[in-house]
Amino acid sequence: MVSALNEAQRTLLELLAEPLTEQDLEQLRTMLVQFRYRRLQNLLNAQWDERGWTQETMDKWYQEHNRTPYRCQPNGKQ
Repeated sequence: MVSALNEAQRTLLELLAEPLTEQDLEQLRTMLVQFRYRRLQNLLNAQWDERGWTQETMDKWYQEHNRTPYRCQPNGKQ
């Protein structure tokens, strides 16, 4: 199955048509990670505002113990 590239993928391929040095490649990786981080941070900030979360909300979550209980296996192992 062949899938078509999306617009972002095509744009990146066009920009990267020429060879990059290791230093350039590392800078590019850093920029892409920072880009993804900013997008995630913006999404989280929007959720924070939309849901009305506060520092008190975070403090409450920090104190909670919401772990999934383990079920015993038939052979006695967990």
